[in-house]
Amino acid sequence: MLKMMPPKTFGMRQRPAGLLLACILSWAVFNGMNAAAEALPDRGPDTSDSVAQAFQQKNGSIFVGWPKPQAVVILTGELNGYVEPCGCAGKENQKGGLSRRQNLLRAITNAGWPLVSVDLGNQVRRFGRQAEVKFQSVADGLRDMGYSAVGFGPDDLRLPAEELIAAVAAVGDRETPFVSANVGLLGLDAGITPRFQIVEAGGLTLGITSVLGDQEAKTIRNDSLEMVSAAEALADIAPQMTAANCDHQILLAFTSPAESRRLAEAFPQFDIVVTAGGGDEPPMIPPSLTDETGVLVELGHKGMYAVAVAFFTDAEAAASSALQPVQKSSSGRPFLTQRIPLDARWGESDEMIQLLANYQLQLETLGLKGLRLGTSRHPSGRTFAGSESCADCHSAAYDVWKDSAHASALVTLEEAVPNRDHDPECLSCHVVGWVPQKFEPYEGGFLSRAETPHLAHQGCENCHGPAAAHAAVEAGDVIASEIEQDRLRSELTLDIATPEGRKRAVNNCLECHDLDNSPSFDFDEYWPAVAHPSESR
Repeated sequence: MLKMMPPKTFGMRQRPAGLLLACILSWAVFNGMNAAAEALPDRGPDTSDSVAQAFQQKNGSIFVGWPKPQAVVILTGELNGYVEPCGCAGKENQKGGLSRRQNLLRAITNAGWPLVSVDLGNQVRRFGRQAEVKFQSVADGLRDMGYSAVGFGPDDLRLPAEELIAAVAAVGDRETPFVSANVGLLGLDAGITPRFQIVEAGGLTLGITSVLGDQEAKTIRNDSLEMVSAAEALADIAPQMTAANCDHQILLAFTSPAESRRLAEAFPQFDIVVTAGGGDEPPMIPPSLTDETGVLVELGHKGMYAVAVAFFTDAEAAASSALQPVQKSSSGRPFLTQRIPLDARWGESDEMIQLLANYQLQLETLGLKGLRLGTSRHPSGRTFAGSESCADCHSAAYDVWKDSAHASALVTLEEAVPNRDHDPECLSCHVVGWVPQKFEPYEGGFLSRAETPHLAHQGCENCHGPAAAHAAVEAGDVIASEIEQDRLRSELTLDIATPEGRKRAVNNCLECHDLDNSPSFDFDEYWPAVAHPSESR
């Protein structure tokens, strides 16, 4: 492409100042227009330069030096239930979410790059009513984002068949993007989802299919599914995909990287093989499949990254200024790959925020009973009293708690946009009396502001243990022997000055301050904000 160079000066030769200024302005305007025409899709539509630059420095720049591709395939997957960063540590410090993902896809489309969006699957990570509602919401979101093909993960397929069918079946004349070569809802011949998809972009014809790995299939107990081995299914549909005269074929293999490679070797027509089971982050440069052609793509976990595979007509143009090495398909067509962090540079999509709001509204409408949450007895066998019951005897400690963020934990959910105060996955670390990693209440734990207001927020008993019996004895409501009284006191004592006490305290904190919700948590750094004396009346 012709580029206008800035004016040059030679030795001491002078040019008229007005002419020189005009030349400089013309060059600046020309290059500004040229840059605008070639703007890269490296940020969300409303993201400021300062925010984009901050996250480019933090997590890396993308598409640097890329010319416009003939077509780009955006690969996502292994969402594992993380529809949106929780925000507990600040959303700007977390990656992922459907909202940012949609803005990525929108940026690519706005740049004029022909786009195909493909998802490996595993939208949820548990089963139960909340997982069913979440799967439906994510499926709706993928449709709204224009996905061409979506596979199934094992956690998806543990949901009831009727819920799966309701979420993935075609709606009117709108075909389903869900696809599987070896898993059939109500049977492979039922036709609820196709066994492969054929799509076109940028003059290229792409064939896309998905399989569930044989080992993963063994973990599924669902009589409404028909499953055959991955290799058997691919052998069946491979001739049909070849007959479609595809320029490139894509395999979504929800199995280990080693098994994905074996499938790629057995079926070399696949240029792009997307695998599950890799590391937490995708590699910067994904490896080739065989003979330095094709590519094996890992996606990381929890939907924190997307990976782009972009095809070009000219290898030299692709290699001219791009940072990544040019790779080749089995047919010799050059392509580039890009790992894309879904961080705050993408901003928030109004449509996906509304989808999340609708999801939260469904949870609120169902309520804890409608979500069919189980309850369990606290390991101590005791019940909860609420933080206010600690105030009289432990006033100094209570004052520290009252001034901490823990004392308004539920408010953060109530004031979130959209609000999340009816979401068990959020409530479990923002109220008293829940099992944090199981997202369900203990017997006698928080139920709602109306029913259990005294158990709102992250309170004393989540660290020290249920204190109803202790509080009743200290208040004189229950008569106990001195030995029993001392026992109840000692059971609630948490002394971080001892190795055992410190370990117990740290483990308590990590139940909520885990890698998902508080990735930078360090006990020694956080403790001063809640450090309190152990005095009593």
